[in-house]
Amino acid sequence: MASWVTRAVQTRRTTSVRLRRALEARSRHGQRQLLSELLGDVAPGIDSPLELRYLRDVERPHGLPKADRQHLSRHRHRREVVYVQYGLVVELDGRLGHEGMGRFRDMHRDNLALVLGQGTLRYGFGDVAGRSCLVARQVFGVLAARGFAGPFIRCVRCLDIPESEF
Repeated sequence: MASWVTRAVQTRRTTSVRLRRALEARSRHGQRQLLSELLGDVAPGIDSPLELRYLRDVERPHGLPKADRQHLSRHRHRREVVYVQYGLVVELDGRLGHEGMGRFRDMHRDNLALVLGQGTLRYGFGDVAGRSCLVARQVFGVLAARGFAGPFIRCVRCLDIPESEF
């Protein structure tokens, strides 16, 4: 379901507001709660299942600050996740568009970000889905080095990871 919703919003076939209104207009829906929660997350600029997973498995449960999503830089580059106050960009890459020449486009964009004082961390689906706690710890480490004062929150999944692996 997340894939369908994010794809519909990303391709501008509809908006999360329109989908929410349609859901509210129905008296019954078998997945109402799930869909309602999903639409709440898609609204702030979540354009893909990977971005949704990052929000739900990395950012929120580990107490990371709220990021800007679908951030348009002054050089007209769209970045999935940006912690503007801390000068950190998190790129979430699926395979499509990041192979061949797309890889070089990303490299040039990352290099420009570094010249401008922004660091870039880049993760794929396997990282976010399979190692979300370690991804969160890395993001937290960079944010903390750049002034974020919040604590790192160990989520339920973190409890299975020895502290030495962080």
